[in-house]
Amino acid sequence: MGQTIAFCNNKGGVGKSSSCVAIGQAWARMGKKVLFVDLDSQANLTSIVSTLDPSQREVSIRDAFLNPDLFSIENVGENMDLVASDLSLSNFDRDTAAIAGREYLLLDLLKDVKANYDFILIDCPPALGLITYNALIAADHLVMVTTADQLSYQGLVMVANLFADVKSNERLNKTLKLTGVIVTRYEKNKVSELYLNKIKQELGQAVIEPVIRKATKMQQAVSLKQSIYDLDPSGKVTADYIEVARQLALRILQ
Repeated sequence: MGQTIAFCNNKGGVGKSSSCVAIGQAWARMGKKVLFVDLDSQANLTSIVSTLDPSQREVSIRDAFLNPDLFSIENVGENMDLVASDLSLSNFDRDTAAIAGREYLLLDLLKDVKANYDFILIDCPPALGLITYNALIAADHLVMVTTADQLSYQGLVMVANLFADVKSNERLNKTLKLTGVIVTRYEKNKVSELYLNKIKQELGQAVIEPVIRKATKMQQAVSLKQSIYDLDPSGKVTADYIEVARQLALRILQ
């Protein structure tokens, strides 16, 4: 049975989607079968890994939430599949208002495909609404992604509080684990050192080493829809992600 991992922060712009992609790509290159699930209406993950034009996409995860028969999985590379998102997901709360138990919609969609994958990676939106609840209820593991600054740290704290709420509720997901905290886009200076130390003090061994160093090559990879492992195979950010993916896999599979 595969392991489901939700990547979260309440703040956008922390490298969450690109980190989710880079880690999934690393695992796929190790021979693991990976499913990406895009839960963000901005569809950043979808646009990174899929070459399909949005206008050509007949269904997205929003359609599957309303009609499970429309659940669609797209192959996006060797050992990599995708459940795509689009802007229509921004109406999730309104669209699902009449559905009983709508916090379990994602769990229900994934239960029949989970055994087909080693890892299912869920890219959550930068918000702590009902969609993120769906992700944490469906997930085995929570990975928080953050940069080392005040606003990102505050977003991290809010996710940690949501995690505690979900885990403490018998009807939600008491087996959910906080498996890792990934610090991205790191540049060494007084402010980043202050917040990195603060994150480590509060979350301790949940923080995965190394931190991901800031690199323009990562932005280029995202823009060009290329894997960082192909674009810059010997680069510093590539080495960082390879080691973080290895460390995260060890934690998940232990």
